[in-house]
Amino acid sequence: MRESLVGIALLLCTGCVQIPQWDTIERATSETELENATTQLEMNSAMGAIATLAEKHMLVALEYKLSKLSQPERLALLRDQREWQRWADRRNAESMGEGSLAPMMQRGREESRLKNRFLELTVPEDVRQAFIAMRNAPIRFQGKTISLWHGELDLVIPNDKKDEFTLEFETIAQLNISFCQEIVSGKDTFHIGIIEPTNYGVMSSYGLGTESNLSIWKNGENAANHLLGKEITIQNIFMDGNMVKVSFLSKDGKLHQKEFDCQAPNDNAVLINHWTTETVN
Repeated sequence: MRESLVGIALLLCTGCVQIPQWDTIERATSETELENATTQLEMNSAMGAIATLAEKHMLVALEYKLSKLSQPERLALLRDQREWQRWADRRNAESMGEGSLAPMMQRGREESRLKNRFLELTVPEDVRQAFIAMRNAPIRFQGKTISLWHGELDLVIPNDKKDEFTLEFETIAQLNISFCQEIVSGKDTFHIGIIEPTNYGVMSSYGLGTESNLSIWKNGENAANHLLGKEITIQNIFMDGNMVKVSFLSKDGKLHQKEFDCQAPNDNAVLINHWTTETVN
């Protein structure tokens, strides 16, 4: 017994005992997972705070606009706000799929809609009225005519692209409220707008969707759609006679202008890049 104790003591003193250690690969994997989870929680929390701030800004804009209106106008805007809130609540409650990114994407989607509502409440009234006239307008897309929904364009995901994690549809584009216009020419009423991709998870081999489309409605019908370009920043849009002129900055910062005949027949549909279609090159 004494010899055994002496042997153990010698082993301890010389550092020969193999103290159990956590496997390096397992430890690294767990640490990475913990870091990712912590980062995700922080991102979710940050997006929640940003959405809350966007809501405060929207409500301030609503209060200010109400203070400038007559009583009948205030009542009309309050009814519109109630309808918008119901619409936004329904849309924001829609699933963003499975996975740890879903909560962050949901708050990002909520923030985007709040920012759009803020913009709608703060643009000049003629621009806002043009947007209201266009926000549920018909649009040609993927070989058929569908309706925008409060300025948003939804894509139904093809069955052959679906799996257990895929959404039924995605909001892939929306009207840029700032550039909505209504022009009356003789007996005809034109509505002109820019439809741009959202960032609600729109992804393909081209990267995030960046295509901008000029869309023209004549007397309520979608008369024409023109693909303006990818990765551009719209600067101005106006109608001169029968021509619609669009100026924009390209990715390299150069200013360009394109002209389109709003009276000429045009059967083009809106083109928006998406991972399920890959139609825009």
